[in-house]
Amino acid sequence: VRNSVVLAVYLLFSVACFFTVHEHYFKDKNTNEIVIVEEEAEIVRKIFDLYLSGYGLKAIAKKLNDEGIKSPQYYQNKMYNKKLPSNKPEITGRYLWVNTTVKRILQNEFYIGTVTCHKTYTSKINHIRKALPEDEQFKHENFAPAIISKDKWEQVQFLLSSKRSNNVRASSSNPCHRYTGLIECGDCGCTFVCKKRKWKDKPDRIEYNCNGYHRYGKEHCTAHRIDEEYLDKLIYNELMSIKDEALSNYKSIESDVKKWMSNKGTVTNKLKQLNTSLEQRKSDQKKILLERIRDREHADIYTEMLEKCESDIQKLEYEIKSIQDYNSTIKKRKAEMKDSIQIIEEIIKDEAISDANLRLLVDKIIIFEKDKKMSIKIKLNAKFQKHKDCYDENGNLKDSAFTV
Repeated sequence: VRNSVVLAVYLLFSVACFFTVHEHYFKDKNTNEIVIVEEEAEIVRKIFDLYLSGYGLKAIAKKLNDEGIKSPQYYQNKMYNKKLPSNKPEITGRYLWVNTTVKRILQNEFYIGTVTCHKTYTSKINHIRKALPEDEQFKHENFAPAIISKDKWEQVQFLLSSKRSNNVRASSSNPCHRYTGLIECGDCGCTFVCKKRKWKDKPDRIEYNCNGYHRYGKEHCTAHRIDEEYLDKLIYNELMSIKDEALSNYKSIESDVKKWMSNKGTVTNKLKQLNTSLEQRKSDQKKILLERIRDREHADIYTEMLEKCESDIQKLEYEIKSIQDYNSTIKKRKAEMKDSIQIIEEIIKDEAISDANLRLLVDKIIIFEKDKKMSIKIKLNAKFQKHKDCYDENGNLKDSAFTV
């Protein structure tokens, strides 16, 4: 009861604070419904899209300032007459964006309609506020209309954490390069840095070079490099092969369904036999248990017989359940496989992989070079094939092969 009261109090408090914190919503007094303010909501959508396209926090803040878009404090002042503190410097009155404001918006669950209460508590002893673990917080999903889809919000959270762990840093005005922070030298352990190579008669080419070679010299590492377009092609081709394999599996599942339907009569008889065997073993189990009570002198022998009987019962029950659930299991597998195929098709629909999907797929690319021959090891957040490439002294591809 006490927990219910606490939950109700926090929920009421969140409703009271809602409109002073989220300037992208307002409450319609006629209908009592929470409504999105589209003009301000478009700014939130723009920030999420920019981040997914490769822009960093500072780059997004600069772009918004350059376009004359005001920060959230401006709309709080406009809608709720919330003034800035008098002790703040003059520049804060210009309502400029900073990277911390952008990050708060990207991490705010409210934009997917979820409100979280009871995030912190204040110690009664030393009056210090501390964060509470997630399992002690109160989450209310679908509390408000969503500005951002849940899938897009989860993608952004993944990128925020992965960029932090990979130490990815973008410039203050441009998006980061596609493979920044993802490529590592297998020989010296340094990351690869992006370089733009220019020729008079050829188009510019983006390459990634071992930073260890440039910083410490050829005595410690080699000048191996990889072309961005080739990496894109490599990963795209692998996704295509995964898609083909998924389609093949989907067709095999349909074949399994047909076999199941054609053998349904046989399966029914099999179930009857298994159930009969199960009842027999359960009856045996009861008899053995009674015999063990009567003949305590040979209790160990009966215990072994009971264990064997219990093992048989478990196997029979599992087999029966597997047959009974076979139809629903196949349907579930078909649905899951279809979803997987649709996801892959969505990723490669423009015959290219977006920066966001690339970072969701790729965990690390490790490049080795020995005797002017380069090998590439790609680690994904899913099962992937190993790939080996060989280059000449000019960086041109000589040989390429997949290995399982």
